[in-house]
Amino acid sequence: MTTKHLIALILGGLIISAAVASDVISERESGFKASKRAVATIKDALADGNMTTVAASAKTMAEFAERIPSLFPAGSKGGFFSAAKEDIWRNFPDFVQKSKNFQSNAQELATLASSPSPDKAAVSAAFAKVTENCKTCHQPYKKGW
Repeated sequence: MTTKHLIALILGGLIISAAVASDVISERESGFKASKRAVATIKDALADGNMTTVAASAKTMAEFAERIPSLFPAGSKGGFFSAAKEDIWRNFPDFVQKSKNFQSNAQELATLASSPSPDKAAVSAAFAKVTENCKTCHQPYKKGW
């Protein structure tokens, strides 16, 4: 293999890595925006007593939460405007645990809301746990908190 071919191979690999990182960043940004909308939807649905909407929105959040760790591979901080703090990768086990808590609590919310006779107080308490998960992760790992 010539030096020219080796350089082309390395540059190609870097371009592919950058594209993959960009896709991961876009996916996680989209997922967090969708989760933010889901929180607002759940809040309104709880006020209306619409447990079907609560369950569906919570399930969507739980599915996203399960993927969160895989959306933060090493070196995927993002650009200048990224809200991700370096502490995510420095404290990755804690970050993963927080995402697991979010996933578990969002799934519990979905389960409670989709039960045959949902208890509004229990569903509201489960929703409060989910929103608390957001705060406990954003405070250490997102700029602007």
